[in-house]
Amino acid sequence: MTEDTPESPSKTLPSISKIPIRLTRTTAMELGVLTLVLVIAALIRVLPLQYGAYFTAYDPLFQYRATEYVVENGFGAWRTWHDTLSWYPMGRNVANSAYPGVPFTAAFLYKVVKTVIPSATVYRVCLYFPLFMASLTCISSYYLGKELKGKAAGLFAAIFMAVNPAFIGRSTLGFFDTETIGIFSMVTIGLFFLRSIDEERSLEHRVAYGALSGLTLGYVFASWGAARYMNGLLILYMLLLLYTERFEVRHLITYCLTIGFGFLIVLMVPRLGVNSLLTVDNLAAFGLVPVMIGYELVKDRVDVKHLANLAGASIIVGVLAIYILPAVGVRIPMGYKFLRVLNPFTSIENALYQSVAENKVVAWANLFNSFGAVLILAAAGVFFSVKNQNEKNIYGVLFFLTSLYFAGVMVRLSQILAAPACIMGAYGLVEVSRPFFATTIESRGGSRRRKKRRAVFGVNKYLGVLFILFIVVGFMPGIWRAVGAADAPTSLADSGIPYKIGGEYPKDWPEALEWMKENVDDDELVCSWWDYGYWIEAMAGKTTMADGATQTERQLEMIGKIMMLPQNESIKLLERYGADYIVVFYAFNPNNFYESLRVGDDVKWTWMVQIGRLELSDYLNTTTGQYKDKYLDSTLANLMYRMADSRYFEAVHASPNGYVMIYKIHYPEDEV
Repeated sequence: MTEDTPESPSKTLPSISKIPIRLTRTTAMELGVLTLVLVIAALIRVLPLQYGAYFTAYDPLFQYRATEYVVENGFGAWRTWHDTLSWYPMGRNVANSAYPGVPFTAAFLYKVVKTVIPSATVYRVCLYFPLFMASLTCISSYYLGKELKGKAAGLFAAIFMAVNPAFIGRSTLGFFDTETIGIFSMVTIGLFFLRSIDEERSLEHRVAYGALSGLTLGYVFASWGAARYMNGLLILYMLLLLYTERFEVRHLITYCLTIGFGFLIVLMVPRLGVNSLLTVDNLAAFGLVPVMIGYELVKDRVDVKHLANLAGASIIVGVLAIYILPAVGVRIPMGYKFLRVLNPFTSIENALYQSVAENKVVAWANLFNSFGAVLILAAAGVFFSVKNQNEKNIYGVLFFLTSLYFAGVMVRLSQILAAPACIMGAYGLVEVSRPFFATTIESRGGSRRRKKRRAVFGVNKYLGVLFILFIVVGFMPGIWRAVGAADAPTSLADSGIPYKIGGEYPKDWPEALEWMKENVDDDELVCSWWDYGYWIEAMAGKTTMADGATQTERQLEMIGKIMMLPQNESIKLLERYGADYIVVFYAFNPNNFYESLRVGDDVKWTWMVQIGRLELSDYLNTTTGQYKDKYLDSTLANLMYRMADSRYFEAVHASPNGYVMIYKIHYPEDEV
């Protein structure tokens, strides 16, 4: 008996060259445009690299340090990480106070890149991570725009996202923070959710997309505090479907899959866990399920209009409750930050919250500067969507209007508007341009009388070309602003000083951090205002008393007192902690030491007074703006203006321009 000889793979498998690849001219052009958009998006966002490979802002430095920790210790180590470099002497329970989404994603990406590029470093991967996520967001915006209004809308949505200043500000090189994942997930949830409720798709596909929608919701919950916006958006969308009598079982299935998978991930995130499910918005998300089931059971027995009116009444009651209950003193069980976003009239008497510039209400002029013509086109998109209502258009309108509201409430939420504005702007552009291009094409085969009538109405190919030129010119200022916003050094690359000194942006902070790394012992403690904590921990590797986590207001109050009390009193507070160094930041005109550039502690000191529960009127004449003796006698003023009492503070390092001063702390016996 002879054994069968296996055939050669070349005989059993089709040749790669024989596999048909169907690529139409339209598809090729579409791929080419999308590729070009991604290249432009990356090139704009990489512009800060010319000023140095540094992170920007403060929080990205924590995300970088967290990524390093995960890479070195494994993903499971996150749950037991007690950070001893921050918030001395208590330290910080990172798992219970930070979201794992960004460091986990970056650590995974680093491991993938490392297999391809052995020389890759965690620092470089984290630095370029925002560009990677921005590209994914542009792709996701393309598909969501395509879902709403076809390929042209998808391409325009991707183009708008690539050059949108608000989005660029949160996705440029070095902005390694939660928004990079948050904005991507916002778009992707909408894409998967709408595909899941599409009745033209098979049940298997709808279930798969519903599961993907839920996984993405869980992903954004594990990455971004503003994820609650998406939860609320889905609740509001389902209520609107009930109100407009469009609700069907397929919507219930998609919604249950989305919140089911989403909140399953929420339970696994230590910072969130079971307790997070008990907030008003999450309870509302669960409570909506039996409401929708009840609707399905009784809709054939009662007048559906009554049920629709009940859904509309629920929306109105919910909105009124958010505005009325706080006004009458009834506390709504949600964080004051989120309540302040929902109800901008809520009074928050918290100096720490008010000291953060991004928590302030945005000026509408600034909002328009960030979006320009896109906002006008988005308004047109809303008009046409309302005119041609369907399930997808309702979602697009709701996405845009709610994000517009929140963007107007708080500066840091302007990036939430970026995606819906660009997508609805693309929708509006397609609709507005339709008469020009549709008529131009149709006129080729029409009768002479029909062509003449069109020419009378002024709709022809020449006006179509003129319309394109008008749109291009209209968008040029926005593109110019986008490039200008990106073509600037990161906050570390210029030390937070947007001016050139001697023809170059100052590198005072990077140099000062390097000095601390080399000269401050690992067991020594550095005192500074909380803004610089993440920089000192990540770049210098030294222990600090506070950072951007702002987890203990009592300790921030003590630091405020240390800075603003006289030196002989501050030294006693410093001794309680055993601090070894104190750092201050004062940027001044190189030609006039006492002329401030108003970017350092000489601007932040008013918040140090208020957070330290001291009286601002004791330090400053709020009418004339004149400093009082208490300010001039404060520890901060004496350290900034280099008049420190040598018994307590010894200047051991000044940065190249003298903007960052590092003092060694001494504790005289007679002051103990």
